Order: sequence, then C-alpha cells, then structure tokens
Amino acid sequence: MKEPIVVRSFGDEQYVGCTGCPADSHVVNWLTMSRDRPIERCPECGSVYKMDYVGPQESHDAHGHHGADVGRMFLSYTISPL
Repeated sequence: MKEPIVVRSFGDEQYVGCTGCPADSHVVNWLTMSRDRPIERCPECGSVYKMDYVGPQESHDAHGHHGADVGRMFLSYTISPL
C-alpha cells in the first residue's frame, strides 16, 4: 500500500470500478470507499485505492435541524385549509 490509486471524492462515499492491472485483465470489481474506511483493495488483482475527501469538513447532517424542533418546522410548512 505504498502508492495507492488516489480517488478524490466530494461525497461521504465513493465507488470505484477496478478492471485490473494491467487494464482489462479481469471483470469489473466494484469497491466502496467511505470517510470511515478510505482505503480498499481489489480482491482480484490487489490494486489499492484510497479516497481523498475534498468536500466540506462539516457533514450535511450537522446543520442543527434535528431533534424536537423537527415537528414544529414541518407544521410551519403545511398548507392550512381555505
């Protein structure tokens, strides 16, 4: 794993299709990398891929709208009868 193939990702997960080394030496193996597990190895050829997260540092879920206020926020967007 000295020189993994670096794949940049703006999202929390990234899918990589490995076709082998040399190219097209095996069928496509789909690998899933994530911020929690950024390195994956192809089980067929041993190629190593590393996800380089380049998105925002704060998760899209960390915007403070979860919890008890969710119901009140939902009700403020409902349409009242005429």
